[in-house]
Amino acid sequence: MIPLWAQFSLIQQIMLILTTALTIAVGVYAINWCIIAIISIRHRVKLPHPPIVSEWPTVSIHLPVYNERCVVSRLLKSCLRLDYPREKLEILVVDDSTDDTTDIVRTYARNFSDLIKVIRRESRKGFKAGALQEALSRSKGEFIAIFDADYVPPADFLRRMVPYFYLSDKVAFAQARSGNLNPNSTWVTKAVSLAIDGFFLVEQRARFAANLLPHFLGTNGIFRKKAIEEVGGWSSDTLVEDMDLSVRLQLAGWDHVYVPQVVCSGEVPPTLSVFVRQQMRWAKGFSECLRKYWRSILHHKGLTLFQKIEYLFQLACYFVFVLGVVGFFLTIPYYLVFPWSFLLYDYWKCSIAPIAIIASVPIYAAPIMFYGLAIAELRKMEKISLRRIFHLGYLGIVGYIVSWAGALAVIEGLIGKRTPFMRTPKFGLVDSHPHATTKGPTNT
Repeated sequence: MIPLWAQFSLIQQIMLILTTALTIAVGVYAINWCIIAIISIRHRVKLPHPPIVSEWPTVSIHLPVYNERCVVSRLLKSCLRLDYPREKLEILVVDDSTDDTTDIVRTYARNFSDLIKVIRRESRKGFKAGALQEALSRSKGEFIAIFDADYVPPADFLRRMVPYFYLSDKVAFAQARSGNLNPNSTWVTKAVSLAIDGFFLVEQRARFAANLLPHFLGTNGIFRKKAIEEVGGWSSDTLVEDMDLSVRLQLAGWDHVYVPQVVCSGEVPPTLSVFVRQQMRWAKGFSECLRKYWRSILHHKGLTLFQKIEYLFQLACYFVFVLGVVGFFLTIPYYLVFPWSFLLYDYWKCSIAPIAIIASVPIYAAPIMFYGLAIAELRKMEKISLRRIFHLGYLGIVGYIVSWAGALAVIEGLIGKRTPFMRTPKFGLVDSHPHATTKGPTNT
């Protein structure tokens, strides 16, 4: 009797090998997500109580803005509400705007001249990284707090975060958890807010617990100024200046602290077009960082093999987009070269089938495990409904759509094709938040 594999044509054999290899590749990523979820469950780090601060240090707040007319007033108000000694605080707004955002910012600067300073650059050279570097060079603070324009820091943000720097002189930055101002605005925000919660409640916690590559998220964090300066400041040669700095800090031996109990909420991209633009920038920027640092990571003597593998997985996380697109183009010829009778019955007799089945298990298990854990954590803190697990369907749709543009961005990042920094538009959307107001500037 002729073996089943020998009955296949060459093109059928090639298709089976390619689809199985693709399933294995996606399965490897899924296994990594499962490992991250397990680490998050098993190693829930309880942060030590930071020392009592007898004398508060000087903090410079950096606010890089570009055409943020819908949200900049809300941001400035929330910064003015911060419960921190006024004589130890300064707010530096780097305003590269070309619309009436500049008028709003200048009004606040006039009314609060003791706190707010506005920096206008001659050009947007370096985009956000360039703006942050300009602010760094003009700062008097020992510590640097950074907020994107759409975020609303709580009044006690600095008093709760600054003390963690006194745990060790090697703490480079402290990262708070990002919350969502508008998680229910659209079906897209329902999907994206679930992704954000999964990242902060599962992945960030696991990476901190296992001393893996930290990721400053570009906002809602405080830096030790000395640490930024020691590794060369902000760099604009990738589109993710936050990840770029995070890698350099880790390779230089600096530590970080993740404080999930402190939540700073921001706007979730409400439409697919906005979210796709954001993800393209991140996908390309991560690939640029991988291209820039993979050798340094592999040759670093202070990292374990597990840390090196996880670092590379993190920087290559958007490669899943490429695999998704490849899978789409394999699907059509796959169903053309095999009859339905084979796919329904004979495939399971094929020697290659068990390999694909084993690789598929984590692919289906990982999302439920990862986001189920995030929802379970949120239920403890915020009493959310378990029905939110069904938002995984929305997230799957969004992820599939984004993968097409994201795959192109990954390839461009790897080959070194440079593109300008494309900001994510903000609309001032809020479902509910105690300090989320969009009213104009006041003098009180």
